[in-house]
Amino acid sequence: MVDLLEHCHIHPQYVRGQDHWYLSPFRDEKTPSFKVNARLNLYYDHGNGQGGDVIDLGRALFRCDTKALLEKLDSGLFLFQPQNPKSTGLHIDSGVTPARALDRSGIHITALKELGSNLAITQYLESRGIDLAICKPYCHEVYYRIGDKNYFAAGFQNRSGGYELRNAYFKGSTSPKDMSHIENGHSSVCVLEGFIDFLSLLSLRKQEQIQTDFVVLNSVSLAERSVDIVKGYSTVFLYPDHDAAGKKLLEKFDSAGLNCVDASGIYRDYKDLNQMLVASKQLEKQPQHRHRPSRSRGLGF
Repeated sequence: MVDLLEHCHIHPQYVRGQDHWYLSPFRDEKTPSFKVNARLNLYYDHGNGQGGDVIDLGRALFRCDTKALLEKLDSGLFLFQPQNPKSTGLHIDSGVTPARALDRSGIHITALKELGSNLAITQYLESRGIDLAICKPYCHEVYYRIGDKNYFAAGFQNRSGGYELRNAYFKGSTSPKDMSHIENGHSSVCVLEGFIDFLSLLSLRKQEQIQTDFVVLNSVSLAERSVDIVKGYSTVFLYPDHDAAGKKLLEKFDSAGLNCVDASGIYRDYKDLNQMLVASKQLEKQPQHRHRPSRSRGLGF
């Protein structure tokens, strides 16, 4: 996938481990939001909440169907050779499917399990500062297939039955893509961009029960769809990221005439709720140094 983008003269803005971050090839932007994981050979576009394999990307780039794309790949028009790196960690099998073998698109769920049986998923959630006990009522271990390979991730269900999927190497979702609405019978609602932010809010406020309903957008592109739901609440507490997309989210809710409260001030020094949660967890782990009284000099105290 990285070679395909390079052939199209699309180069990463920066690389972190296996993650290659690009300015999206599908729109104008100044901050990279298009991620390719070279290990899994998968992409995710944070701007529109869509992702997939090299076939999905090729069809979108060249605006053609799968058959036409495979003909291009096999015609010699592309000078790159698909890599077949060995995969470890969250990949269940021993290797990554070569790009040309991925002729089946989509993510297919094969099993759902209660959180706690898969150490890698538990460790991923803990790395985000989220306790397993807080996740269990809302998330599952999701086992799924992409092409002929098996993977697993923490999954959060939306109102249409699709799942948001997260692990240390992948951020994506199954179809249908939709928001999640958690109804507790309250007159106010908290609106969050993603389920990691939702779980982070519960973690930060675990000492006190939050007396609201929740709407998790699962993508800022679904903000318009959420307006009809949240306008039925007396107060809307909005938790946007501190970036351009978060600013647009605030503007959209304000223009809809909602009684909206910008709650992002509580994490003003951080990009989002989860970044603040992780920072607070790291601070808790630091040793607390006891104050040592200075030695007296002579008869002084």
